[in-house]
Amino acid sequence: MALMAGAAMTLGLLGPAAASPGAASPAKLAVSAELVTLRLASDPGQVADVAGASGDDGAEVVQWALNGQENQRWEPEATGSGYYRFKAEHSGKCLNVRESSHEDGARIIQWPCGTDDNEQWKFVPKGIGYQLVVKSSGKCLNVEGGVGQGRNLIQYTCSADGETNDVWLPVLAG
Repeated sequence: MALMAGAAMTLGLLGPAAASPGAASPAKLAVSAELVTLRLASDPGQVADVAGASGDDGAEVVQWALNGQENQRWEPEATGSGYYRFKAEHSGKCLNVRESSHEDGARIIQWPCGTDDNEQWKFVPKGIGYQLVVKSSGKCLNVEGGVGQGRNLIQYTCSADGETNDVWLPVLAG
């Protein structure tokens, strides 16, 4: 599996030997126009997925088994200062914290892309992957109730040690 890698804020992709889930530390992240899947580090077979491949504004994003469909592929776009927005390939809508909430447990949805802080995410190295920290609240992308297919993605206070449900691997789709 090929992780996005290279120097931050540069273009570059690393091949399959770049990093692996068993690596001691993550490779450095690179900005890329390539599509990625956002895989849970503790179970790389589970990815961020727009539920039911919906194109609707406000459709929830869940954890689902990797199937290669467009609703599981995200285009990272640099927004400045180390933040990115992620556009779903199937809808062109962005990964977003519902209603710009700052509360733990706020659901993650897709929403028309804009410039709001609730759709801008920063990769923070943690263990073998990254915590995805949203600019608006400083909280992490997390799986509600722990790892499991169909569970909602939420924002939650980032764990200091990188819990199993808040560390992600941005893996090139393909």
